[in-house]
Amino acid sequence: MSIGPDGRAVLAWGVNHCGQLGDGTRGERGTPAALHDIGHAVVTVAAGSHHTLALTSDGTVLAWGANHYGQLGDGTRQDRRRPVAVPDLTGVTALAAGGGHSVALLADGTVRAWGANDWGQIGNGTRHDHHVPVPVPGLHDVVAVAAGGGHNLALLKEGTIRAWGSNNRGQLGDGSKDERRTPVAVRDLGDVTAVSGGGYFSVALLADGTVRAWGTNHWCQLGDGTNEERRTPVPVRGLADVTSLDAGWHHTLAVLKDGSVRAWGNNHCGQLGLDPEHDPAEPVTVPRVQHVERVAAGYRHNLAVLAPRGPSGPHQCLTWGLTPDDRQDGSGPAPLDLTGGRPERRVRSLAAGWAHTVALVEHVGG
Repeated sequence: MSIGPDGRAVLAWGVNHCGQLGDGTRGERGTPAALHDIGHAVVTVAAGSHHTLALTSDGTVLAWGANHYGQLGDGTRQDRRRPVAVPDLTGVTALAAGGGHSVALLADGTVRAWGANDWGQIGNGTRHDHHVPVPVPGLHDVVAVAAGGGHNLALLKEGTIRAWGSNNRGQLGDGSKDERRTPVAVRDLGDVTAVSGGGYFSVALLADGTVRAWGTNHWCQLGDGTNEERRTPVPVRGLADVTSLDAGWHHTLAVLKDGSVRAWGNNHCGQLGLDPEHDPAEPVTVPRVQHVERVAAGYRHNLAVLAPRGPSGPHQCLTWGLTPDDRQDGSGPAPLDLTGGRPERRVRSLAAGWAHTVALVEHVGG
């Protein structure tokens, strides 16, 4: 792996038929490979269904992959096999990528969105796609954003959530199933510290370490012990001391304070780390996964970054679910080398799309 002059490297692997790996080809990669033409200091990455975003240290955004709906924000609908800059977008502090759309949080607490808008996911009251970023009206003091299959979520500084877009399964949490083309308040939530969007559901982490979920529940992805759809948030059963979470298309991962991981939802490809025949209705412990720093949940695969064992230990990464070799036998997590075993390399950001993954690795040694 090649580390750039700024000490960072963006790695990508998986399916690549839309150019979502950013390497200039459409060929799949079963192992991580570095992008060589990102000349900026990338600070975080995001993965949509078939496109990828990267935020640079100067607050600008790079995008590549599928662009049928304008989700790359470059004013066209042309797929890009290599990163392109999103024009007229500066001061960005965070990114989210959904099914066919993208969202950016700006330093002033406002939000921009672009791409597919068939369910109002751009949030500006229209239903036509936008090929360049546009403001989401009525949003202020936003501290985090999340994107689902066709809906978005914004976490406000006061600890409440606004949601907009598709709501056919109650994924906006406002008590209805009505499409919302502008942001509405999510009901019945306490002090929220993090939020994530799944395919047709949403999850939120509360300040007390518990989790709430709402939306579709066909695969028990709400973790409340049932498969009943919920139009307002309900508690995920048996969870406490959660520090972070990430929602995949039909499942969710949660990291606990002790470094273990809980998972719930669809398990047909072993996404929960268990035999695919086992579909629990509430969170289960992912076996053989400990000392976790962060997780990323995709459509049918997951990744976990482990904390280094001591100051001189390297970052390790595990993956499970549907892997590049189509292993889905429930044999559990397998190691994945992102740092070459080098202790001076750390995984700073990790994101999983429909069938591809992107990671930011940084050189932190002298």
